[in-house]
Amino acid sequence: MARVGFEDDVTAEEADQHTRDLVLLLEDLDVDEVRAVEGEVVSGTRSADPAAVAGAVLVTGMLLKPVLTAVVSLVGTWLEQSGQRSVTVEVEGAKVTVQGRVAPGEVEGYVRALRDGGAAPAVETGKDDA
Repeated sequence: MARVGFEDDVTAEEADQHTRDLVLLLEDLDVDEVRAVEGEVVSGTRSADPAAVAGAVLVTGMLLKPVLTAVVSLVGTWLEQSGQRSVTVEVEGAKVTVQGRVAPGEVEGYVRALRDGGAAPAVETGKDDA
């Protein structure tokens, strides 16, 4: 599951479009299924908040390390291009939140955190940035 943290001024239509754009990017990965989650309400938000519902994307079959690596990299690129706040990636209860561009050296830290149960990624910044 990937959940987008939209900027505060995003309309429901913009949230829906951003979600569809992210789904299209993720569909190119070697996964079983990618789809926007319809009608799910995020806990802690108002049930009428369309941006919260629009921001949920289900990705089935991303447990393999190469797929997780591609997901984290794509999410970072998408965040940079879309200008949105964050994307939280959840795999079997483990969660990491990606905020903005992800340098090549940071991807492994996020993937390790997802595979190890969601501990904060140990990321070295400044390396591999180009």
